[in-house]
Amino acid sequence: MSDIVILFTIYFLAANLVAGGIYVFGQKRLGLLWFEYPFIYMPWLAMIVMLGDFSRIPGAADAGVSLKYFLLLVQGFSCGILGGAALLARFFFAAATALDKLKVTLLSSLTVAVLFLVSRIILLEMIRWVLAMRG
Repeated sequence: MSDIVILFTIYFLAANLVAGGIYVFGQKRLGLLWFEYPFIYMPWLAMIVMLGDFSRIPGAADAGVSLKYFLLLVQGFSCGILGGAALLARFFFAAATALDKLKVTLLSSLTVAVLFLVSRIILLEMIRWVLAMRG
C-alpha cells in the first residue's frame, strides 16, 4: 500500500473523529458552517510535504521499514488530531459574519499546519542526530 494512502487513512480517521465532535457540539453554539469543515485537511498537506523526509531517514534500513511505518502512523495520527482541533479556534475567537468565521478557521488551520511542519522538522533532525550518534 502506498505511503500516502496509509497516511491519509490514519489522518482521515483521527481528524474526523475530533472535528466531528467539535462540529456536533459547537454547531448550535457557534454556528459552525459546513464549508469550514474542509479546512481540517490543510495540515494533511503539510504532512505530505514531510512524507519524503520520513522515507529518507538514515538508519531506517537497519531497522527494516518498521521505523518508517511507525513514524507514519504516529505522525498521521497526531497531525489528524491537530487538524481536527483547528475548529477549536472558533470557541475562542468570536465571529459574526460568514467571512469572519472562514477567516478564523483558515488562520487556525494554517497556524496548525505551520507549527506541525516546524515541530516535525525538529523531530527529524533529532532522529538523524540520534541515529548518527548510535552508528
